[in-house]
Amino acid sequence: MNSKSSDQHGGERDGAVGETLGVQLRRAREARSLSLREVSDQTRITRRHLEAIEADDYKQLPGGIFNRSFVKAFARAVGYDEDEAVRAYQRVARESGESFDDSPATRQASRIYTDDAPSRSPLLTALLSLVILAVISLAAYAALHYYRRTADAPAPQQAATATPARSVPAPNATQPAPNAAAAPAASGLKVSVRAKGEDVWLRTSADAAPSSDGILKAEQAKEIDAEQSLKLEFARVKAAALEVTINGRPALVPSETKPGKSLVEMLIKRDDYERLLQHP
Repeated sequence: MNSKSSDQHGGERDGAVGETLGVQLRRAREARSLSLREVSDQTRITRRHLEAIEADDYKQLPGGIFNRSFVKAFARAVGYDEDEAVRAYQRVARESGESFDDSPATRQASRIYTDDAPSRSPLLTALLSLVILAVISLAAYAALHYYRRTADAPAPQQAATATPARSVPAPNATQPAPNAAAAPAASGLKVSVRAKGEDVWLRTSADAAPSSDGILKAEQAKEIDAEQSLKLEFARVKAAALEVTINGRPALVPSETKPGKSLVEMLIKRDDYERLLQHP
């Protein structure tokens, strides 16, 4: 399949001598009538990063192995020869002094990259999240209040047949003990991720929300809330530089990648997150 793709694009490159990798990828995308949004949805690479690749502006990418992965995924999506695309990128990176190590470059500014979403700003997303949490909290409080009222109310028949002699102890008999109505268990997940002593590239995905990725500066912490699950992804060589706590309790950070994966995945679920905790 690779030889066929090479033959297919070899003629195009021979006919466009001097064109950069970004220009050739853009021509391949347009030949397939694909928009950057469609390529972004297919590759899970932000549109801003795809635009940087087409402009040959690789300094806007995270760096290291992620640059090669982005270029390879872009080429695959538009039908361009993947190996040729990676070789072309490496030539450009070598000429500009780029590093090819397994960790993202640390020259990036301290900022978190998110998927493009022109119709919803980060502020609006945060406000919607707060509104949803408030509605859920009010619903839980109303349910608890209703349950306690129904538990405390005596049965109608019992109230009608109660005798004066038993009128004094009756409230104690129906009154629940002070600790009977225990506080509801904490719902959801509250996860804190801190970079210890060095910068760490991190990708997060909470519940069904779009994933976000960026660089945590040394000693910087990030707080993440989730209802059901949260997935953290990071380079294997950075596992020892991450400190993760789940609902206020320290967790063990994995350092092994799954077969076919280039990143370490740490999946935290509300129902069984205790398996990840550090036990004395």
